[in-house]
Amino acid sequence: MPGFDSRIMYLVMRSDLITDLKWSVGAVATQAAHAATACVWTFREDNEVMEYMKDISHLRKVTLKVPNESELRNVEKRLQDSNVDYYLWTEDSMAVCIALKPQFKSFIEQYVKHLKLF
Repeated sequence: MPGFDSRIMYLVMRSDLITDLKWSVGAVATQAAHAATACVWTFREDNEVMEYMKDISHLRKVTLKVPNESELRNVEKRLQDSNVDYYLWTEDSMAVCIALKPQFKSFIEQYVKHLKLF
């Protein structure tokens, strides 16, 4: 069972995909799944990811939102500047979701605590 400071994967998704571009909830959920899968696969040999995947029955993910692609790119810039590992998922040449590599919540939440739940 996950402890207080367990590993967590944050997903940052654009809310305008639903509100402005009229994507279905299912399509947006699929994009989040793509981002999470791509992130885990990209960092599959990383110790943090291996530890995260050991307790496969208790994987923790939180999906947060940004209003548009510009704000998603701002989050990406902050992660890059801080050397935080992530995967940017694009669909049809459009950035739609960032999946942060699973890490301890006490470390990673500082980069996303300003964002609201999706």
